[in-house]
Amino acid sequence: MTSIVCPLCPLHCDDVQIDDQGLLAANGCPIVASALPVEHSPPDRGEFVISSEPSRPLRVVTTGVDLLTARQLASWQAAGRISLTIESDPSIEALLQTASRDGIVSATLADVATHADLVWMIGRVDQTWPRITEKLRLGSSDSNAKQVQRFSQCTADELTGLATAIENGEASSSATGDLARNANHWMSSKYAAILVGPGAFASGEESLSATMLARLARLRNAKERCVLLTLDAAATLRSVCLWSSNTSPDATDAGGQTDAGRQEVEFDLRIGSPLSTEFRTAKVQLGGSDPGPALAGAYRASAVAGLHRPSMVIRGDGSVSLPLAAPAKVNLLSATQFLDANLRDDLLRQPS
Repeated sequence: MTSIVCPLCPLHCDDVQIDDQGLLAANGCPIVASALPVEHSPPDRGEFVISSEPSRPLRVVTTGVDLLTARQLASWQAAGRISLTIESDPSIEALLQTASRDGIVSATLADVATHADLVWMIGRVDQTWPRITEKLRLGSSDSNAKQVQRFSQCTADELTGLATAIENGEASSSATGDLARNANHWMSSKYAAILVGPGAFASGEESLSATMLARLARLRNAKERCVLLTLDAAATLRSVCLWSSNTSPDATDAGGQTDAGRQEVEFDLRIGSPLSTEFRTAKVQLGGSDPGPALAGAYRASAVAGLHRPSMVIRGDGSVSLPLAAPAKVNLLSATQFLDANLRDDLLRQPS
């Protein structure tokens, strides 16, 4: 067995094992358990046809890519040859936008694992990042074990109730929402960490809730340490775009609504798996798991960084860069190599 950095989720665990048959193992992680052996890829499906109207660039969507792919996509985006969109959960996207606009008090996963005495998880944290409890050392039985509380979702009203409980100095059984009823735990902690996962905020209230939660965390820091964090699957792509052009791609939610307010009918190309079955369709998907004709008119397997080719990636909390190995030797092109080889007359070949 050989240890590699896992490319399958933004936690990017660095202790995933791979055997001689290409099978992955990661302490019971369901994401790794459901992955195909590294040497195998879904079969190609449908006719590979990617076309774009002359008046607009190729519309490309992805949940996130590795460093080498991000550099190429950022270059094409800056040259106006593609229109790049990130598929993201609305709650996570709202927290990222709040951090970009107002700033945020955050921390690394290692800092939380070492110092936090209270961890609040809001949204589908465990389901989305199955090993997060292990990585934050939340199962420890020592005397300094962290208190962990999980909340399926919070609304703006519940955050208002939490703010009221904090202001009054104690929680009440009649307080609105679980957050407010647990305000005493918040106020008695020396280092509280709030981990925001998919679906953390009520639909339509994501931006307001993220802003309120960030403000509460900043106010708490006047007395004790309190941090907000999440895991962004597109951390590498966003970072590369910001480094190279000082811009970040639009993000879209399950309804196809981008943060720029446009409603796209479908994308020309998707790189990697869709975030969920509710997302907009693409004419062609390169790599990832085949979502079927309902979400992709055609599918082509491509080399995955960290499994089939080497690269690097920024972990979802934005704190560390990790090397991606190539434990399997397969005859597959990367997504960008595939585009170079197949789009002879497309906008990618035209001078900017």
